[in-house]
Amino acid sequence: MVLLTQSLKELKRDHVELAGIVRTDVRLKRALDHLSALRRNRRNLTTHRYFTPAGCELRNLITIAYLITKAAQIWESQGPSLQYRLSRGV
Repeated sequence: MVLLTQSLKELKRDHVELAGIVRTDVRLKRALDHLSALRRNRRNLTTHRYFTPAGCELRNLITIAYLITKAAQIWESQGPSLQYRLSRGV
């Protein structure tokens, strides 16, 4: 249980620092690398005997953080939204 709590704190800290409001492509890539490592560690932690609500919550939060980070990475590669809209004639 302690390892799950530690992983949850690490996930929150890394997501805010690397994929928060101020972000770059390098930081987003680093965030995805951290999420992959957390996902591997979570698989090792949540075997059948450790299948708990906290483990399910951690799994769900890792998945959501991954989806948000991937979306931010795609959005950043398109440039700022104002320039993107102007270039499309919207």
